[in-house]
Parts: sequence; C-alpha cells; structure tokens
Amino acid sequence: MVSLYFKQNSTAQHTETSESDLASLLKTYWLKKSAVQSKIIPIALAIIANKDKRILIGARKTKDMWVENLTWVFPGGKINSLDFEEEVIKTVKNETGLTVEVKDLVAARIHPDSGFKEVQIVALYFYCEPKTEGKIVPGGDLNKLKWVAPLDVFKYFTTSTSDDVTKFLTMLQKAN
Repeated sequence: MVSLYFKQNSTAQHTETSESDLASLLKTYWLKKSAVQSKIIPIALAIIANKDKRILIGARKTKDMWVENLTWVFPGGKINSLDFEEEVIKTVKNETGLTVEVKDLVAARIHPDSGFKEVQIVALYFYCEPKTEGKIVPGGDLNKLKWVAPLDVFKYFTTSTSDDVTKFLTMLQKAN
C-alpha cells in the first residue's frame, strides 16, 4: 500500500492506495501530458564566471511570454541551430558585449513553468568564462547586468533553477 496526501476543497485528505492504483494514476498523467501538443523551444543559458568566480546575471527588459515572473536571468536565449557553442557565444555577445569561451554543459531540463502549456522550454545551462575582461553592456532582452557571488543569484531570480545548476553554483562559491 502507498499513502497519498492530496488537497480537495482546501482540506487535506489522506488515502491508502495500492501500487497498481498508483501506476494507473501515473499512466493517466503521462497519457494526458503526451496528448498536449506542445511546441518545443530550446534555449541556451550561460553561467558566466569571471576570474573572481562572480556570476553575470541580467534583468529582463520585458515580461517573458512563456515563463511568468521571470525577471533576472543568466544571459541566453533561443537556440536556432545544433551548434550550441556558437549559439551561446553569439547570444552572450549580443546580450552582454562579452566574448566567452564555453567550458562545459552543466545541466539540461524542461522548464517547470512550461508544463501543460502550448510550449515546452528545454533549457541547456552552459558554464562559460570571458575570453577577455571588458566592459559589459546590456543588450538583446536585457536592460541591466550585474556580477554577483554564485549563490547570490537566488536573491535575484524569481523562478526556479535546476538542482544541477544549484550544485554547480555551490561548488563555485566554495572554490572562491
């Protein structure tokens, strides 16, 4: 038997269910989810760390049409080709004025805010380092840029990020 808790009409309910009932519920969920015709939008996000291991984040100019409450973000955007490294370099240059070197893929996930909507956002997070130290200039979808300590990004972000990104930022913070 599996215990399930759920809310119905603002009252917490507890129910015992068999594993076959749970399997049936999960099957129904995935069938419903797969029936939704979603457009997939792949995006690349750059976790840019300077020599002091500070992370560059940017404030969006306008509200995002797919992810509510998105204010501060890692520089990045929609991927238009399968050359991810080129896409990241081009987008970062456009949004920050920096030329970066892509070091590694940190994480990939379907953004949870795009669950049952008509669009699913697949976010790829890349660790990058600036090739040269230069002035940062906001551009593209960003109107403000800021270097922050790795874990301070969460003081600015108003949406979730992946657990792998959190672990990566924690590692950077401890290394500093």
